[in-house]
Amino acid sequence: MLTVSILAQKGGSGKTTLAQCLAVAATRDGKDVAILDMDPQGSVTSWKQRRGDQEPAVVPVTLAQLTEKLDIAQEAGADLIIIDTPARLSDWAMEAARFSDLVIVPSKATVKDLERVEASIKLACVYETRPVFVALTQTRAQGDREGQAEEFIQTKQIPVCPARLGNRVAYEDSDTLGLTPLETEPSGKAAAEIELVYQFTTKLLNQLTTKEVQDDEEETKLASRTG
Repeated sequence: MLTVSILAQKGGSGKTTLAQCLAVAATRDGKDVAILDMDPQGSVTSWKQRRGDQEPAVVPVTLAQLTEKLDIAQEAGADLIIIDTPARLSDWAMEAARFSDLVIVPSKATVKDLERVEASIKLACVYETRPVFVALTQTRAQGDREGQAEEFIQTKQIPVCPARLGNRVAYEDSDTLGLTPLETEPSGKAAAEIELVYQFTTKLLNQLTTKEVQDDEEETKLASRTG
């Protein structure tokens, strides 16, 4: 089981939308997925209520319940867990990151959002350095603000997802129905953007899995030599 946290210390960055879209993309990719909703606002939980019985599963989780819920998900055979973290409860976000294989930091291309990116990265790596990248959200088709934002983030030696989620009404319209643009407008631009972000995320997760297998093989070889 792999775990991804969506973490941002700035409200309105698109955390919940990204969590929902990645979870649906993974479900459509044949994976057994669940979203752990750690945000006290319960936005993902409300989305699930509108969505009904359709996958993915959504589980409201407090800080005290996190370890238990992750263990239950692993025992149930989940392939992927996505944790939607709260923006203003840093200890909750830190704990979610602690159990995550990958952390995604969504950010709008505004000064206030970009100023919080580095703080979010540091929060994600409090316990140990872990794979993390920034995904630009609510981007605009016109102007070069997003390009400048990407350059600014890269000067901090922080990886940026090459795909961006645009500021499109499809996200709001689909959310009203408990869906995502992947389902309401599968051939639209928003759906294409989501797929690209999902593919980038999957590529990184596959690399982590491959490295873990290689490390295990090296440990086995070393043990056989010294046994």
